[in-house]
Amino acid sequence: MKSMELRPPKGMRDFLPKEKRIREEVIGKIKRVFELYGFEPAETPALEYAKFLEGKYGEEEKLIYKFQDRGGRWLALRYDLTAPLARVIASNPQLPLPFKRYAIDKVWRYDNPQRGRYREFYQCDVDIVGSKSMMADAEVVACAFRALKELGFDTVVRINNRKLMNYIMGKIGVKKPLEAFRAMDKLDKIGEKGVEEELKRRGIKKVREIIELLEVRDLKEVERRFGESEGSKELRELFNYLDECEVKYVFDISLVRGLDYYTGPVFEISSEFGSIAGGGRYDGLIGMFSGRDIPATGISLGLERIIEIMKKEGMIKDPGVKAKVFVAEVNQKERALRIAEKLRDEGINTEMNLMERSLGKQLEYADKREIRCVVIVGKRERVTVKDMESGKEEEVEEEKVTFKIKEFLK
Repeated sequence: MKSMELRPPKGMRDFLPKEKRIREEVIGKIKRVFELYGFEPAETPALEYAKFLEGKYGEEEKLIYKFQDRGGRWLALRYDLTAPLARVIASNPQLPLPFKRYAIDKVWRYDNPQRGRYREFYQCDVDIVGSKSMMADAEVVACAFRALKELGFDTVVRINNRKLMNYIMGKIGVKKPLEAFRAMDKLDKIGEKGVEEELKRRGIKKVREIIELLEVRDLKEVERRFGESEGSKELRELFNYLDECEVKYVFDISLVRGLDYYTGPVFEISSEFGSIAGGGRYDGLIGMFSGRDIPATGISLGLERIIEIMKKEGMIKDPGVKAKVFVAEVNQKERALRIAEKLRDEGINTEMNLMERSLGKQLEYADKREIRCVVIVGKRERVTVKDMESGKEEEVEEEKVTFKIKEFLK
């Protein structure tokens, strides 16, 4: 078989134990913070009917993986974790509201793979469904902010409001606000000059006014120019709540977020390494499935970017192999198995020799696996317990193996 056929498809990866342990360590910390805020786990299938995802992502829709099954039905791999949640809410009207959910799962996008960007990757989402209150927006932001702080990041939340931007676009006479937002969303990638060209390409007439708008840094200045609006009032309320949560934030009028389904506050969390989380309010999305308006807000942490930064900056280390003990034996399989089971009964992760090899080779294997302790079972009644880290070893009675292992593992 050709070596190319042994690789995963483009933009997808295998994770061997060391990498997987690091990922699970990060996910575990994020999950603990999510649960600290009362969010409950929920899961949706990797596959959705394509029609449920179409019309939700604007220009990004071209990145959805779609195919026909043998029954002629069009299916799609989920693009994000938000649209599937909307479908779940629409199909389960009995759920008590607000419904607070977290999901840490894979999504797929037919994107151009590059450093830190993949076609299969994880998102870590929290969402609150059923609450119009800005307290819900404050809670998802505060939760994500705390999760990143737990991971060692110093972050600031950039915040804007789609309602405010729609209001401003109306004031300055922009007829196609969504087209303008799609151009503005590229500011970080293509710069101000690039946005100007993109606006012109999209047929937006008020280019100069929009470019000038990008220079505004203060909500008071926005209200002075355009007057108070529902969007600006929501932001003031949200800012008050975030102050109480001790979340660092800034108003950023250039932040619009590219997805079409956002309807209210939008947020992006940035560190010195760039953006690592984002989200917003999407009050109309669930109504597309159910025919009834149900407010919702949420935020997503970019796990791949987070892990990439943490590894590069030395913010995380391998927590080590799961097995703490290796039971080596020379023609003593039954005794070795009995000892291993006793250790497992005590909650000690234990691995056994499963190969026909010499004691030396068994010890070499345990050393390569970085297993801390080895129990050597030979023909003698007593067994040897060896600390592979210090080199210390002791002979003990079989019934005292567990006690000695616990002593070494302290």
